[in-house]
Amino acid sequence: MTNPDTGRRPYALTLRTTDVVGRFAAAGDDTTFTIDNSKLLEHAEHPGTAEYFLASLAGCALNIIAARSVEWELPYPRLELAASYLVDQNDSTRFERIELSFSFADTNEEQSWRYVNDFSDRCPIYNTLVRGGTPIDIEVKAAG
Repeated sequence: MTNPDTGRRPYALTLRTTDVVGRFAAAGDDTTFTIDNSKLLEHAEHPGTAEYFLASLAGCALNIIAARSVEWELPYPRLELAASYLVDQNDSTRFERIELSFSFADTNEEQSWRYVNDFSDRCPIYNTLVRGGTPIDIEVKAAG
């Protein structure tokens, strides 16, 4: 699956069922992980799809902020990001809202917002959600 115009190849995963009903295995280029469906398992040992999705959004933020600190030649920020979602009670195929709370331990407020705004400008997961109408509330706490 190569784009003939650019030669770029999309990242791809292959997922399969396992012998455990409700457990799925995913494999990519150098990545393997397991997804559990807690509704089908007595005890889920691995995150489910929504948890991975939320972790992907938060991970995108941390990756972009970490890369920018290096690129901008700033001290690597000590940062905690709390992320949550609420599924729409009338339409379980949509998120009612997502909340992201960034807590910077050693970065001033202006620089913290610069990092967060850069994330929201550059993250494809964030922008796909927002363009699709999902409200994402962002809180920034800066202690530096």
